[in-house]
Amino acid sequence: MPTHNPGLLFVNKTSRSKSLTNSRDDIEGLREIQQHAQKSRDYEKEKMRRGRLRTSKLPIGWASISSASTRTLTVGHPRVPADTPAIKKDDEVEENRNLVDLCPKEDAKHDTPNVSTITPSGATVEPFSQFQISMNTEKYRILEYFAQRYFPAVTRLDVPQFMGRPESRSPNPATLWVRNALTDEVHFLALLAAASSRLKYVERSHFAHLELPEQLADAALRHTRHYLEQGRPVGQELIQTILCLWAVESYRRNWDGVDGHRKMLLHLTDTYLGGFQNLEPYTQRMLWFADRFQAAATLTPPVIEERWETEDLTPQQYTSVITAIREHGRRPMALGFIQVSEIFSADFQKVVRRIVELCSVVQCRWIGASVQALIPHHDWAVGRGWAISDELISLEDDPLLHPSVRCRRLQDCIRRALIAWLAFVPASANHSPDPREISSPVVRAAIDARPLRARLAGIIESHSEQSPSRCEQLLVFWMAALGAVASELVENQEWFALHFQAFARQLEIYTWEDFMPINERFLLLEYLQPANCTKLTWLLQRAAYAKVGD
Repeated sequence: MPTHNPGLLFVNKTSRSKSLTNSRDDIEGLREIQQHAQKSRDYEKEKMRRGRLRTSKLPIGWASISSASTRTLTVGHPRVPADTPAIKKDDEVEENRNLVDLCPKEDAKHDTPNVSTITPSGATVEPFSQFQISMNTEKYRILEYFAQRYFPAVTRLDVPQFMGRPESRSPNPATLWVRNALTDEVHFLALLAAASSRLKYVERSHFAHLELPEQLADAALRHTRHYLEQGRPVGQELIQTILCLWAVESYRRNWDGVDGHRKMLLHLTDTYLGGFQNLEPYTQRMLWFADRFQAAATLTPPVIEERWETEDLTPQQYTSVITAIREHGRRPMALGFIQVSEIFSADFQKVVRRIVELCSVVQCRWIGASVQALIPHHDWAVGRGWAISDELISLEDDPLLHPSVRCRRLQDCIRRALIAWLAFVPASANHSPDPREISSPVVRAAIDARPLRARLAGIIESHSEQSPSRCEQLLVFWMAALGAVASELVENQEWFALHFQAFARQLEIYTWEDFMPINERFLLLEYLQPANCTKLTWLLQRAAYAKVGD
């Protein structure tokens, strides 16, 4: 029994005793005995817990080997130079450390096995036991998620030919990112903050500390400011750190915060590293996709000027794809936009024709039509979708080309709807790997549908003054359906859903089978997310009883 208090304590106890007794007949002495006994039991439980932890919670991709093994490992870990000054441990920094250290520091040496007693599996590199940061179960869980789910998703590892460039040959880029982050606490905190934020806001996971992602993000932001105030070197690791902070604000949907991190990141990249093209390949990927994600979500032009250029379909390819769709018993989607193209400007008509080509390829893959040899690769569809989205976002509304205010409003509403739909295409069914595979990135899109709602509300309001044509009515009906399944905010979902049901009553459409011709006439919605068909079917079935609120 460990000695917790000085002094002697006499206990009357035999092998048959079932309880502790006190040699002195007083309550205070008995209480002291019970306290010692409880502390002893707690101590033994903690020893057992640490023993289990040593054998069960090893770093990513590693397994224990016998300590008697004569084999030694020589692993090239990144090391901080001896003359590099450490971050000043003032009160604020110490407070930040307490936010993320979920177990006492003295437990760290028990939780992390020695590098000489572990061996790699899957060609990974174990960086944790070489750095002065305490680890615990919660942090290991977040790091495992970062390597297995977060990193493949945000860098789109399912797209080998990013922007037409050859695929990087790095054997395990996620582990290399972790190793680089462990060179400094500020990088490590930012990595944990980004991965835990995606766990919370995208995966809907819970933590022992409810506000752990927010606490990690706040601590990482303070450390980053302190890092910059010290005038320390600006390298790839700092860019990755700020990019992780960008991701945190993106998951929170704090677009003002995203914009602040974006401006700082671009300033540091251009000033100290010579521009986007000099960034590490996977940093380029994450930055480019994050920039496009924000552009689509907020309808603001991307700041990374590099475009993903793709070749147009040849006439033979387009004819083969359309024929395959018809032979499959389906109608090519998006042709409804061609039917109303007379109200579009010349520039918008060109973009719509490119969308029709893209949608034919996407639909062919969705329905499993058998012309795979003639269809461009998956990378083409992803790159083409983002390139068209860039065009739509930057397309300016010229009143001289559109004298009709009504036509301008309808075109702008269609433009916003197309941007929303295209944001989901790279993440949709049959365009991302099976999410059940542990190594497959699960990509999700999200749209701030308030701009689409504002424009669509004006069009619906104008219908009371001027009756719309049948084609316009069907188009607005479809855009309301898109908003109902693409919106993140509940209030926007409800607004789109109620107007979708109002148009369903006017058109007397109450089943999914009745809605399918309209769905195919414009753009298919059921493939964007798994639950879309169920949600729209439910709304249609209850359309007869729904009422549109103010």
